[in-house]
Amino acid sequence: MGWIVTPPADRWRITVIDVETTGLGHADRILEVAAVTLNDRGEVVDEFDTMVNPDRDVGPTHIHGITPGMVTGAPTFGEVAAALARRLEGVVLAAHNLPFDMRFLSREYDRLGARLEPGIGVCTLQLTGRRLGDACSAHGIEHGTAHRALHDARATARLLWKVLPEGLDAHVASVSALHVPLSARTLRREAVAASTSVEPSALRRMLSRIPLPTAEGATLAYLDALDWALDDAVLTEDESVVLRAFASDLGLTTAEVGLAHQRYLDQVVAGALRDGIVTDEEHALLTAVATALGLSTVHLPTPTARPSAAVLAPGARICFTGAAVDGDGSPLEREDLEALAVQHGFVPVSNVTKKRCDALVAADPASGSTKAKTARRYGLPILSVRSFLESL
Repeated sequence: MGWIVTPPADRWRITVIDVETTGLGHADRILEVAAVTLNDRGEVVDEFDTMVNPDRDVGPTHIHGITPGMVTGAPTFGEVAAALARRLEGVVLAAHNLPFDMRFLSREYDRLGARLEPGIGVCTLQLTGRRLGDACSAHGIEHGTAHRALHDARATARLLWKVLPEGLDAHVASVSALHVPLSARTLRREAVAASTSVEPSALRRMLSRIPLPTAEGATLAYLDALDWALDDAVLTEDESVVLRAFASDLGLTTAEVGLAHQRYLDQVVAGALRDGIVTDEEHALLTAVATALGLSTVHLPTPTARPSAAVLAPGARICFTGAAVDGDGSPLEREDLEALAVQHGFVPVSNVTKKRCDALVAADPASGSTKAKTARRYGLPILSVRSFLESL
């Protein structure tokens, strides 16, 4: 390829970026980010992807497929900013609709007091004039699942190498004034995907709370490997052997590994307690993680009972939040839910207040919306739409 780039052509790399967001507005946030780095031969040399807790409602789940429970314990952008910056610094950036992705990334770094200078990158949307799925089909590229950051970034990387013109002028990106610690904490979407053997909502709530404590050097590298291996809350014998060998190669002592495991479990427990609720399923997964880490004798929080719609008497004032769906996955309008509530003797209210609201019904009780946060602050029950409908 006839590129004009800085640094010299024999050292340049391209990092393909994709983000999923809560919406399109100025106040919207990144929910998921992926970065796929290619060398000057088009070979993938690095991949990075994680979901991000936006500290607000997740927006249109029917578009990006991300529910509130999936990001409750995910790292914030500030926690992944340094690791992502390492993939953005000194490379040519590319994306399918590059201005969109850069706008959100720049805003996220701005919130941290840092600056992302994107340089002059490459936009496959501009090069093809087609939506990503259509462009991939036209070039015989497997896309995977649309609106999943890693799938979209991988597909864009393959598409890029087919449509990249010769003699393209491109300049590398940089990140400056970033003063946050490097962390290995990530949460891949695969770790919180629905499972046929475990109730999806319980799995999402628990596995989305597995963070990594900030660390440097050898411990950071070990925790990163441990995090990947523990996605299913189990360490197989083969995985344990690999981790022990890796720790030895890194020069970590048995005591240092044990301390890393304890810190890891402390963060898992903190994540489980983030919404103030520990279900039986979450407690079982906490126990599984502790056992996998060789910490089965430590004290773990006991399960807490969750409120049900049955505790609400006729006349109770109920507020609704989130984009709900029925048992068939069809959207449920808030007006319809409020009408059902009225039919069964409840009183719908528009806001969560301390004196004029008795309960909140949410599409996902783990929601990070303002209404959900207010309900937790006032100690009000938060019910799932599913349990509310079943009680009717």
